[in-house]
Amino acid sequence: MSEHATVSSNVGTRLLFENDRVRVWDLRLEPGESTGLHEHSTDYFFVVIGDGTLEREDPGGVRRPPKQMRDGEVHFRPIGDHDIHAAVNVGQTTWRNIVVELKK
Repeated sequence: MSEHATVSSNVGTRLLFENDRVRVWDLRLEPGESTGLHEHSTDYFFVVIGDGTLEREDPGGVRRPPKQMRDGEVHFRPIGDHDIHAAVNVGQTTWRNIVVELKK
């Protein structure tokens, strides 16, 4: 992935809900599919739906070790200024989660 690739503000596949306090996304990735680079500018959490394995890819193309996640897990991510990365489904099944961005 090029450091000059386009960075999206869409952190999910489909926006489900938004108001002045939260933005809720559905995120689905087929095996081998990537979100592409996207930017988180607020704290967020996600709820895993079904088991799966993801890798994080930084803007320079460096991938971190895969993480196995289980159905029902909830992961909170505090964001300082912003965070740019891509998520890559390296598992054998469709990856799905619900991402909730907490607006400031």
